[in-house]
Amino acid sequence: MKLAGATALHVLLDFSPGNVVPVGRLALDRGRAVLEYDPDFIASNLRLNPRFAPPRPELVWAAEPRFFDGLHGVFADSLPDAWGRELMRRRAIATGLDPNSLTAIDRLAAVGRHGMGALVYEPARRLGEVDEVDLDALSREAFDLLAGDVTGDLSILEALGESSGGARPKILIAKNAAGHLRSGIGTIPAGYDAWIVKFRAPRDRPDSGPLEAAYADMARAARIDIAPTTLLASGTGGPGYFATRRFDRGPAGKRFHTLSLAGMLEMQWEIPSIDYHGLLSAVRYVTRRQPDVEQMFRRMVFNVAAHNRDDHAKQHAFLMDESGTWRLAPAYDLNFSAGPAGEHYLTVEGRGTDITGEQIRALATRQNLGAATTSAIVDQVTTAVANFDRFAAAYSVATSSRKEIATILDRHARELRVTPLAKRPSRTR
Repeated sequence: MKLAGATALHVLLDFSPGNVVPVGRLALDRGRAVLEYDPDFIASNLRLNPRFAPPRPELVWAAEPRFFDGLHGVFADSLPDAWGRELMRRRAIATGLDPNSLTAIDRLAAVGRHGMGALVYEPARRLGEVDEVDLDALSREAFDLLAGDVTGDLSILEALGESSGGARPKILIAKNAAGHLRSGIGTIPAGYDAWIVKFRAPRDRPDSGPLEAAYADMARAARIDIAPTTLLASGTGGPGYFATRRFDRGPAGKRFHTLSLAGMLEMQWEIPSIDYHGLLSAVRYVTRRQPDVEQMFRRMVFNVAAHNRDDHAKQHAFLMDESGTWRLAPAYDLNFSAGPAGEHYLTVEGRGTDITGEQIRALATRQNLGAATTSAIVDQVTTAVANFDRFAAAYSVATSSRKEIATILDRHARELRVTPLAKRPSRTR
């Protein structure tokens, strides 16, 4: 798992079988990553980050060695977050290594070919294959691990979850139309698609899976671009497991280069340091498409109306295909969440809470969104959020959760100056 000292990683963009572009060599020098581009990548006119200068033979150093364990932001995006990092730490201990001795380069080698997006790293540590996936068993193992009660074999959980991002427990699977599940690590078999399954952490609501599924349907009703989702049944009669199809994977082994806003701007997402005006401006700069700016504006309104305050800079991303074309990635991790100190990570006109229609319209004006477009987006989003109870009931979200959340969403409706939930026509089943 640990590389020999001064070992450089070979970085490649694996867009699809037969279409692999060598990026260059990546190494650490006194705790700071340095990238040497491959001549083929220089000739390709591709960019790993739209903010980077065109690739040249000169060495490219990480902008801020104190961030991302010394890596460039684009490579830090390949590393797992809290959940995957904990699995990686435990695997290091199991193999007799001090996890504190692992460098960022070591962890990228552990990710190898199995990270999110199209970036791959060689030499890589091979992970074992898993033929069958038992969601209930893996959910119990994940819950026990985070609760500090680990007695069983975590090898399957490690293999399926170690390279995943985010803080909540999750695994990477392949799923076919009949609902059969198998490992989502490595090559996805014909007839299967790549999916992510989330498990409940000890701090989560017991109905966290159904609630996220309800929010996904509510987002679609608000005309937000979101990948297909489903609620996978539990064999024990539990509330089920939220699953979403991976947007960084396509049919026949196709992969998309994925870059978060945090990775692009080289910023620590844990520290609120950008607002929605900055995010919208970044979308315009990267994609150069007004519909993408309007789509992100729509997501902002949804996050405010639906109390999704976990909207930090790593929760927004861009995709690049093999031609070098950038577009806005689908929305993800949409849920009822409190945010830091009860506020949004990204502010709207200086406000992280108690955001009103006045701030929404002021930001729309700064972004050159017309009054008619702004009004239509706000109306469409708030109409969808007003039907929260119908979406929640469809997935059997607990009555207590539905009442608690509806009360808060009703307050946001008043702040946005739309008809409160209680006065909307009832459409519950």
